[in-house]
Amino acid sequence: MQTQRMQHPHIALAADWSSALRNVTDGLAGDLTPHEVSALRDQLTELVWADGCPRAESFFGQAQLPRYRRQLIAAAPDGGYTMLLIAWPPGYVTPLHDHAGLWGIELVLDGALQVDEFFSDGDADAPTLQPHRSLLLGSGDSAVFLDPAYVHRCRNLSLQQPALSLHVYGGILDQYHSYVGVRDGQFRASPQCAVLDVVSI
Repeated sequence: MQTQRMQHPHIALAADWSSALRNVTDGLAGDLTPHEVSALRDQLTELVWADGCPRAESFFGQAQLPRYRRQLIAAAPDGGYTMLLIAWPPGYVTPLHDHAGLWGIELVLDGALQVDEFFSDGDADAPTLQPHRSLLLGSGDSAVFLDPAYVHRCRNLSLQQPALSLHVYGGILDQYHSYVGVRDGQFRASPQCAVLDVVSI
């Protein structure tokens, strides 16, 4: 199943920053080891301070109502990874969700996010989510996950300012599960389809 795409204006990336991003991703394809994921995270973190790094306000024009937006900016030819920018309106909170067993890097470029992390026991009907930790991430900070049982919820910590983050997934994240609590740490998992607002590769 292909990732759904909505029609929204394309947000152009600065040429110098796009070039720096290509230097990091050239030749990157297929499965990555935990060490390679960590090294990729470190290389991407350097781009937060590079000239032309995109900022959150570029995703929210004066005439637009701020809304959560996902823009695909890079992908491996073999589908081994995808890379997105995600724009967060002030105060926006995601539901608890997994990442279809993929590894991931979620790096804050602008603003601040709170990431509440959990691990699922894998029960398809009534999974139990074990709380792990909460991360407070500012520009240059990241959450990295490798365990297929990983689940999290993300929140823009500011009620006034948008935020922007760079997300890398070890494959095409077109379907995932969201989780709603039902009782005593048990949850109901609901299948979801990911939506891309813009594809710019």
